[in-house]
Amino acid sequence: MQKLFIDLKYYFTVILLFIGIALFGVLIYGKLNFHLLVNQFNSPFQDIFFKYFTNVGDGLFAVLILLILLFLVKIRTFFMGLSTFLLSGIVCQLMKKVIFVNQLRPSKFFSPDQLHYVEGVVLHSNNSFPSGHSTTAFAIFLFLAYVFKKKHYQIIFAVIACLTAYSRVYLSQHFFGDVAAGGLIGIGSFLISYFIFFPIKIKWFDKTFKNLFKNKSKNEKVSVELI
Repeated sequence: MQKLFIDLKYYFTVILLFIGIALFGVLIYGKLNFHLLVNQFNSPFQDIFFKYFTNVGDGLFAVLILLILLFLVKIRTFFMGLSTFLLSGIVCQLMKKVIFVNQLRPSKFFSPDQLHYVEGVVLHSNNSFPSGHSTTAFAIFLFLAYVFKKKHYQIIFAVIACLTAYSRVYLSQHFFGDVAAGGLIGIGSFLISYFIFFPIKIKWFDKTFKNLFKNKSKNEKVSVELI
């Protein structure tokens, strides 16, 4: 585990700093006042940017990434990513819709004249905790940081995950506590998936699907020729 954290230290440093600041702000100001405080820092550019950038945390975006990587990474790595995505989604939805079902979103606490709202954004009212978009973003970009371990990739992926989480607060779809919890679920889901799939000792797990199918095709060709 120590090696994993060392290999991904840049990603973990950025996201844990973001989560730490989010939780510190909630602890010091309270979730409502901290939301009001941060909501004051808005601009037309941020309205447009975060309105569309928030879709990075959508589950369909994560599925697209997994499909792209399907034939590029080892089978072990792919299943690690798939497990991370599925586990994070299941845990998040279980918490949102079963355990914390009555958690209200910002739109239920503030009147329209108290907050800056982005035009064209449909505001939800229930199932605030935790943030699903944040959970998906932190999970899938941690997985990508694991796949592309170079320092600059880790930092880029971490910043994208943090911006996605912040977009949920900027759009007043969630509080900071919601996105911080989503981040921790995403991280935890990846770590669980890593410890499930990394130790498995199966030869074909270290091949890519492309090579696996290629080898099967060759074997079939040889058997036909021999017959």
